[in-house]
Amino acid sequence: MTELRVVRAHGDGMSRGRQIGAELSDLIQRSIEFYHRYLDRRGVSSSTLQDLLTPYLLATESAYPEGISVLKGMAVGAMVPVLELFAINAFEELEPLLEAPEGGLLFLQRKEGYTSAPAPVDPAQASGSTPPPGSPGSIPPPSRCSSLTISVPGTTLLAHNEHWLAGDLGNIAVVIDVPDGGRPAVVSPTVVCCLPAVGMNSRGGAQGIGSLTASDDQVGVPRVLVSRSSLEARDRADAIRRAAVTGRAGGYGHVYAFAGGDTFVVETTATQHRVHPEADVHTNHYIDPDLAAMAPAPSDGSRARFDRLTQLLEERRPTEPEGVMEILRDHNSSPQAICLHPDPAEGDEASAVMFSMVADVEAGRMWVAPGAPCEEDYVEIDLAELR
Repeated sequence: MTELRVVRAHGDGMSRGRQIGAELSDLIQRSIEFYHRYLDRRGVSSSTLQDLLTPYLLATESAYPEGISVLKGMAVGAMVPVLELFAINAFEELEPLLEAPEGGLLFLQRKEGYTSAPAPVDPAQASGSTPPPGSPGSIPPPSRCSSLTISVPGTTLLAHNEHWLAGDLGNIAVVIDVPDGGRPAVVSPTVVCCLPAVGMNSRGGAQGIGSLTASDDQVGVPRVLVSRSSLEARDRADAIRRAAVTGRAGGYGHVYAFAGGDTFVVETTATQHRVHPEADVHTNHYIDPDLAAMAPAPSDGSRARFDRLTQLLEERRPTEPEGVMEILRDHNSSPQAICLHPDPAEGDEASAVMFSMVADVEAGRMWVAPGAPCEEDYVEIDLAELR
């Protein structure tokens, strides 16, 4: 069994970051060592990293200064460089700017299920305009996760499997983040170097996310910073406002569940968004046809997970957390399973389930498995701060 650490942080951004960094310093340092190896393989020096990230950092400091304060506090608490922490939080923006090793696929392409690079989207054809200079524009979609919601009378559930780099396996914690100033507390399982992005808040809402890419991807606020804000949403209108904030670098599929049974998906690109009131499943491709026209064709991996989740909900729609956990343990889709295990041939750059989460927003309960849910038990998290 893998240990699941739970960190409670209270106060302003810097104070909370210091608490998180100090309590998770060994895991954060281990995680950063992995990313050093990852970047070294691609010949990325500190000066190159700074040049690549500075425009994203400036956009973030303007839009979400408190998020930067948390990262600075984490850097102090864990005794690591803040730019390296920011790089991991901006990985979905950074990685498409790097060269694939030895002419192969980028990690975010391979983990999405591609076996060869997908054809790029013509930005002018897709959107009628050319992306701003420096835009990643035609980069194919990264794969990050499978999410679903279930709403039946008296029960509203949100479930999420987080797919990421196998080199970060074990570097997982649950962060209970309680800001000053009357803002809602959030409880989030996360890779230790990253800000909370999925989980529950004290307003009775829960969020899962899945990365998306479109032809209007641009320099702007990294997706993780946007998702940290949208995790605090109080209701549908607030969720849409936060997910569709201007100045974002790219898109997510935000999957929401609110107490009272309101479940929906907000799909975003860097400049557009669509709301899907009836959607209860999302992976890593657009379901809105107009937004899909701005993106590369869905990979076989994302389609396989989406179709399998849809099939399982049709065959045996669960009404309790244990039934949802069984869906998250499923391996019967190819080339990617919902419960994704790393390919040993790909080493520490393979894709794998980092953690699995089930949230019952009516009961105010959360369960987290720190790794593949078929191998790790779900642990119930004490949500006293949310009550």
